Amino acid sequence: MREVITDGSICLDDEYGFTYHVADIRYIEREDESYCYEFRPDYSVIELLNVKIYQGIPGLDLSLKKEVYVRENMVPVFISERTPGENREDLWELLKACNMEYLNRLEWLIRTDTRYPGDGFYVCRAEKRKIVCISSIAELGNRSSVISRKVLEVICAGGEIHTDAFTISDSNRRSYYELFLALYTCEKKYMDDRRRDGIGKSVKQGKYTGRSRIKLDPLEMQEIFEAYEAGTLTSKAAAERLGISASTFYRRYKEYHK
Repeated sequence: MREVITDGSICLDDEYGFTYHVADIRYIEREDESYCYEFRPDYSVIELLNVKIYQGIPGLDLSLKKEVYVRENMVPVFISERTPGENREDLWELLKACNMEYLNRLEWLIRTDTRYPGDGFYVCRAEKRKIVCISSIAELGNRSSVISRKVLEVICAGGEIHTDAFTISDSNRRSYYELFLALYTCEKKYMDDRRRDGIGKSVKQGKYTGRSRIKLDPLEMQEIFEAYEAGTLTSKAAAERLGISASTFYRRYKEYHK
């Protein structure tokens, strides 16, 4: 029987901008019109999360520690509470905004910029988990904050790091997470304190006029805005391509259309 499969990754962002890949989600459509949703939690990443940003995945009893949670011919709570239903009046407009011709609720959730207000979860396109192989951790950068951030990005995404001296994987993910997060937050606080002190001195001397506007290449900006409008780039991916925050991206996008 022919099947159409859509794969996504359920994510959360923390206050430092690290993205946690909490679970993989798969939607299987069959030619007889039956369907299935599969959730595969990454428990080694879930262990890293605190209660401020994570209170479990709606509709799943993760205390059972199942490798896969299956919902056959039923729309799971996680999907139903954050996607449009088939009878919604503005369904076609919502699909058109995401460059879709029919309702695949997981695909819509991957493409849309709309966020469910009940929690911080969002779904992105599934990607192969990153495996970084290096001889020394120093190859990642020449500053401890840069190294720590790159290591944490891989850890939070459920990836692995292999060096000549040690390996970071599911079995020790939490220990290395706590170590590198402590290093990162310590240096970040130091740099933030120095920045505040410098701004304070500049204000007293009448030299500080606020942050300068980020300069963007007009042609690159136009290309990315057009890709965003066509639905081939999400707002998050577009902002990353331009090297700006999501809020700055939306401001520039509005300015572009004035």
